[in-house]
Amino acid sequence: MPYIVENKRNRRKARRDINIHQNRFPKAYVSQMDDSRRPVDSLSDLTNMEIVQDNVPRPRPPLVRYGTQPAYTVIGRGKQRYNGTRSLLWMLNVAGVGKLYRQTDGGSYTLLGGTYDDEAWASTVQSKSRCYVYNGVDNLSYIDLTDDSINTYTSLTTPGAPTVTKTGMAGPWFTHYYKITANNAVGESIASTAGSVTSGKVRDNWIENTDYNSLSWSAVTSATSYTIYYGTSSDSCYELYTVSGNATTSFVDYGTIATNPFKLAPLGNSTQGAIFNWMYVDSKNAQVFGITDDNKLYYSAPGTGDFSPYEGGGWVAIDEGGDTELNFVDGFRNGKGDPVLSVSARGAAGKGKLFHVAFETVTYGETVITYPNVYEANGQSGTYSARAVVRARDSLHYPTGADFKSTGTSQNIVNILTTNTISQAIEEDLPLIDLSNLHKAVGLEYRDKIYWALPVGSTENNEIWYYDLARKGLWVLRWTVPAKDMWLYEDNDGTTHFCVLSNNKVLEFTRSGATPHQDDDEPFTSRVAFESLVWDEDGLTLGKIRKQYYKLLYPKGTITANTTGLSRNGTETSTGSDSFTVTTTPTGWDDWTYDMYQYDADPGVVNTYGKSVAVLEVRPKGLLAELSWEVVSDTPGTDYILSAVNTKGKALDDLVLKA
Repeated sequence: MPYIVENKRNRRKARRDINIHQNRFPKAYVSQMDDSRRPVDSLSDLTNMEIVQDNVPRPRPPLVRYGTQPAYTVIGRGKQRYNGTRSLLWMLNVAGVGKLYRQTDGGSYTLLGGTYDDEAWASTVQSKSRCYVYNGVDNLSYIDLTDDSINTYTSLTTPGAPTVTKTGMAGPWFTHYYKITANNAVGESIASTAGSVTSGKVRDNWIENTDYNSLSWSAVTSATSYTIYYGTSSDSCYELYTVSGNATTSFVDYGTIATNPFKLAPLGNSTQGAIFNWMYVDSKNAQVFGITDDNKLYYSAPGTGDFSPYEGGGWVAIDEGGDTELNFVDGFRNGKGDPVLSVSARGAAGKGKLFHVAFETVTYGETVITYPNVYEANGQSGTYSARAVVRARDSLHYPTGADFKSTGTSQNIVNILTTNTISQAIEEDLPLIDLSNLHKAVGLEYRDKIYWALPVGSTENNEIWYYDLARKGLWVLRWTVPAKDMWLYEDNDGTTHFCVLSNNKVLEFTRSGATPHQDDDEPFTSRVAFESLVWDEDGLTLGKIRKQYYKLLYPKGTITANTTGLSRNGTETSTGSDSFTVTTTPTGWDDWTYDMYQYDADPGVVNTYGKSVAVLEVRPKGLLAELSWEVVSDTPGTDYILSAVNTKGKALDDLVLKA
């Protein structure tokens, strides 16, 4: 029998080098890709991390206390700028009563006063020297910055029916009806019952100065003017004329003034000031706008807080009786770039609406009437939270309840404003948001990043997510900060502070002079992770990973890399770890010498320096179909930049994952 030489090479499994480089993560956090389908330039977790430089992770800035802390529970915040000084306005719950305070550059709190609801969140907007205060519960009020007085709008009583007498127009065939309303600086009273007189002519046939009606009525306390309404039916009286002054309680109708067919005598009283859920001030003309519970958009005369129609104010109903709820107004644009108001209406399951409001004019006889024209924007969804709407890069960004949207312009025969979903990468996380409390969410834009504080599986905001516009819209989830409010405050030295209200403390994100990796002296946990690294496009091939390297730049504190793997039988197992602990070295001979100090002298602080680069090395165990890795820390003083992760080994192409 012949001797057969075995080919040992053919008996060996086919081997292929594994050398995977992960040194940039431009996709950042992605949650809709599972298991072996994850792109190698994405991450599965960025807890308390941020993306810096050219898309590499670093633990987020720590939180430190900013300024004097509030002595009472914070129930609102606003801002003001007067006589060149910027300040914060606070609403604090003092013994069950909301009180207004002012604070400048983190200093002491100065009581302004007021009486407000002790639970409703209060906000402010400034128009000239007035800061308007609204909270969805109390009547409109404002702080007069010239004397720090707080002024609350109060209701006027309804006038009595006017007495009407005619001159000329003999005959009883036509009845003329008149109603009176009283006005103050903010609105108009309910119209009086009608006073009437009969005559022999319709109003259009009166002879000027020969045929006319004389009206008189009783004064209303605190009224600043009166508006007369005329009609041929007591149920349909239209605006005719306004007389100024509380003492002017008479008017002669000569039939020469046309009525305003767009304004009926009011059935409601707006003189107490509307109860606004949200307000906006147009910086161009200081016009004030507000949203109410009954789906009305109120607007004042430019430069005033006067919502009376005779001064150029008024209101318009939007989707009244519909299935949406108005909750936000801002000055924005339509698809053609024309400046308009944008009004958001919240709907169910993200199916809200966005409306545009443009002020247009119409001439009726010799009267020029300005009125709000409302039209629905195409392809829109409204926000769930007015405080979470962020304007950045000529778009509005906001949560809808189903996703996050960003307005943009779509070219068509006529350009239209559309909304694009920007949250595709985090679709698996969206259902975790508590929709019943999403109205508490708040957002801001800072350095081209949009931050949102959200209630994630909670009744209160407990996480911050951010969307990075400068890095092609990558997402970072999640910062475990219970931020009831977020804001930017530029102090009067020109420094901008990124602040949050967390557990009733005013804290600031900053790396300057702060201990890394701790919030208000308490350490937090950070984690950057990648799930399920594979060696082939199907994720079936087994491999032997011999070494995995983690390059850390400027490491401080204690940093640990852990790996887990998926074995041939589909069982996950811990496969290895490595840790870094900061080491320091004295700075050199010349910093402390015997010539300068004696042995018993105090040398003060001896400067040290840490390692600028560290490499963690993990040697995963076993044959693996997938390898997951994480870099974690929970130690105060920790900081680093994860520059690269390099995975080396051999893929065994003939060995695959078992069912």
